[in-house]
Amino acid sequence: MPKQIIGTLLVILLSGGMISCSVTPKTENQKISRLVNDNKTFLVDVRTPEEYNAEKIEGAVNIPLDQIESRLSEFRGKKNIVIYCRSGIRAGKAKDLLQKNNIPDVYSGTSYQNVSELKKNKTKN
Repeated sequence: MPKQIIGTLLVILLSGGMISCSVTPKTENQKISRLVNDNKTFLVDVRTPEEYNAEKIEGAVNIPLDQIESRLSEFRGKKNIVIYCRSGIRAGKAKDLLQKNNIPDVYSGTSYQNVSELKKNKTKN
């Protein structure tokens, strides 16, 4: 009997954890979608200039990851900064770097593909 209770509690706890994990990214992506489609958002592509020139998102500015620190002044005073790259790795690094330099309201849009899709689907969200 105690094993059944422990097993049931374990299933409930694990299920609750999975539910909260699945809700958070969707909620975050909805917020990113709103920001990406707001003309006041500072949309930054941290890919290389070559990657940026191959495919770009309207309204985005290209500031490669390796130039972030030397171009911090371009971020100061901006509200709602959304950063993206090819896969999301450089975007995460850029977000961390900006936050360490006391630049608030920075969000990772993760990948070019994600931000591009959110921009295309702006009327659906």
